[in-house]
Amino acid sequence: LSVYITMYLNDNQRDAFYSSLGMNTKQFNQHVIIETNKSTERLFPEVPDVEHPEFFKMMDKLIELNSKLIAVGKMNLPDPVKTLMRAPLIERMVAQMFQIFISTPIKCGSLDVDKDLEASFLY
Repeated sequence: LSVYITMYLNDNQRDAFYSSLGMNTKQFNQHVIIETNKSTERLFPEVPDVEHPEFFKMMDKLIELNSKLIAVGKMNLPDPVKTLMRAPLIERMVAQMFQIFISTPIKCGSLDVDKDLEASFLY
């Protein structure tokens, strides 16, 4: 899940690159996350529900907060003032990430074969 968040935030900052390739950054990232999650469902007993309507709303909120955080960093202000301005944004980002992390996952179960060659679910 942290990989999804990191990719979503980083790639959003490189929108000019994706646009130069004729791609919509947000649509591309969402597609990659959804397809990666489908593969992950075969490996892990639970995965994030990335197709839940709230998932990408929460991810987009992180983009909004991250953009504000970057804008503060570019301001011509003393560092202590920037730090004070960043604090509530960082708090909101941490709270938003926590909401994503505690979202109800999809229980998919990975199937494995035990030593006696009997199929069993691993949890």
